[in-house]
Amino acid sequence: MYRLTINVLLLAIATALNPLPSLAQNMPALSVSPSKVSMLVGETRAFRAVGQDGRIRHNVSWSVSPSHAATATQSGDEITIQAEEASPTVILTATSEGDSADTNIEILPGTSRKSGTVLWSVTPIPGCKSTNMIQAVPTADGPDLYDQEECPQGSVVRALTSDGRELWRRSFGGSGAPIAELNRSGTVKPPPRLNPHNTSVCDSISAGMTRDTVTKVVADRNLHVDDKHRSAHEWLLEEEGFHCTILFDAGSGTVVKKKKTVVTD
Repeated sequence: MYRLTINVLLLAIATALNPLPSLAQNMPALSVSPSKVSMLVGETRAFRAVGQDGRIRHNVSWSVSPSHAATATQSGDEITIQAEEASPTVILTATSEGDSADTNIEILPGTSRKSGTVLWSVTPIPGCKSTNMIQAVPTADGPDLYDQEECPQGSVVRALTSDGRELWRRSFGGSGAPIAELNRSGTVKPPPRLNPHNTSVCDSISAGMTRDTVTKVVADRNLHVDDKHRSAHEWLLEEEGFHCTILFDAGSGTVVKKKKTVVTD
């Protein structure tokens, strides 16, 4: 379980005591992230429901119990909870297309937390073990943290925000496959036997990359960028249900911003 404590504000990893025998491919259909938080009265916290790929689910219904302890306000596909009164257990439930998942909220009395109080945690994927955690270089729309988990049928990389909301997860390889490599720039480097098309081009591009490096990343995925487009300061790429917008600095030619958009039609 991933836990953020107030005294260190760093993500720590703990292994489930009795991991289930399910594999990385048998991930829960619906999860809420973060899966457990502590709040003070008056604080607000955002949550999201994600699918098996770790990406946000749409058309989600939310409920809070007991309702008098917290107020829920939905904004788009996320929910914001405001703590109203102290309560040891407040259950936030997400429901979508027959799937359901809960998160546990503890609302603390008083105006401050004790040192070491868990701010949030994220339940690990059943059957997997965390092997690597790295802080990402901050980008406008990118993750703040990466977690790599070793599973019976390969490895999984999970991308998280600093407050525990999951952005995506991606499986690499089969049983006995080499582990993917993470680096602080936000790049997920596939293992040698991984098909590069399994990784989105947008996930592989980060702020600070040169135009030449981005061109190589794009070429590795057999995406076409014509000469006119290549010299522009903004690129729009389309790949397997996603649009990726990349902005380059006019002077240095390095990436200053990227944005990934899901194609819904």
